[in-house]
Amino acid sequence: MKKLVKPILACFGLYYFLPIIGTILYASSTKWSKTILPSDFTLKWFQQLLTDGEFIAAVGRSILLAGVVLLTILVLMIPTIIWIHLYFPRLNRWLEKLVLLPYALPGVILVTALLRTYAKTGIPMFVVLVGALFVTALPIVFLSLNNQMRLINLKELVDAAETLGAPISTIVFRVLFPNIRIGATLVSLMIFSSVFGEYMLTNLLIGGRFQTVRIYMLRRMNENGHLASAVMVLYLLFMVGIALTTFMLTNRQKQRLTVKQSTEVKQSGNDDIKGVVTENVFRNT
Repeated sequence: MKKLVKPILACFGLYYFLPIIGTILYASSTKWSKTILPSDFTLKWFQQLLTDGEFIAAVGRSILLAGVVLLTILVLMIPTIIWIHLYFPRLNRWLEKLVLLPYALPGVILVTALLRTYAKTGIPMFVVLVGALFVTALPIVFLSLNNQMRLINLKELVDAAETLGAPISTIVFRVLFPNIRIGATLVSLMIFSSVFGEYMLTNLLIGGRFQTVRIYMLRRMNENGHLASAVMVLYLLFMVGIALTTFMLTNRQKQRLTVKQSTEVKQSGNDDIKGVVTENVFRNT
C-alpha cells in the first residue's frame, strides 16, 4: 500500500500542474497548434499587457475594491469582536453559527435579491457590492479573529492592564493590537486576494461599468487567447506571492508560540526548583 502513495500523489500533481504549465507556455508563444511544445517563445504578450492602459486601470479598480472592502471589514469587525469577547462572551457560540449563513446562500440568489432591493433606491452599486463582499467574507474574518482572540487570552490581558491602571486607549493600541497583529495580517491577505480575484458579484451587480482584472481577462479571452493567458499567469504569480507571505507569517506565529510555551515551561520548572530548595532550607534550619 505504501508503494502506491507516491504514484498516486504524482498523478494528482500532474493533473493539477499540467494546466498551469500549458497556460504559461501558451502565454509565452505566438503559435502552438500541431506540436507538443510551442513553435516559438516570446514575451510580447506580457509587454503588450503591461503597456495596456485598460489592464492597468482594471488592476487599479481591483485594488480599490479590495482595499475598500478590507478597510471596512477591519474597521467594523475588530472592535466588534473585541467588544463581544470582553462584555458578551456568550454571544460567541451563536455568532459562530450565524456567520456561516453566507455559505448557504448561492451567489446568484444574493445578487438577484440585492438588485431587486437597491436598484431603484439611488444607492451606488459600488456601495452595494462592497456590502455584499463584506457579508461573504464574514465567515473567514470572524472565525479567524475569534480564534486569535482566544489564543492570546484577551480577557486576561485586559484585566491585567486595567489592574495596572492603563486607560482603554492604551489597552487597545498597545496591548490588544500588537497581540493580534499577525492574525489580522493573515486575514487581510486572505480577504484582499479573494476580493481582488472576485468575478461573479462584480460582473452581475456592476458589469462592464467597473471592469476588474477578472472581467478584463474574460473579455480578452474572446479576443486573444495568448493575451488572456498572460493575464492569468500574472494573476497566478500574484496569488503565489500572497500564499508565500501567508505561509511565512504563519510560521513566524508558530515560532513565537513555541518560544512562549518553552519560556513558560522553563519558568514553571524554575519555580518548582526554587520551591524545593526553599523547603529543604527550612527543613535544615
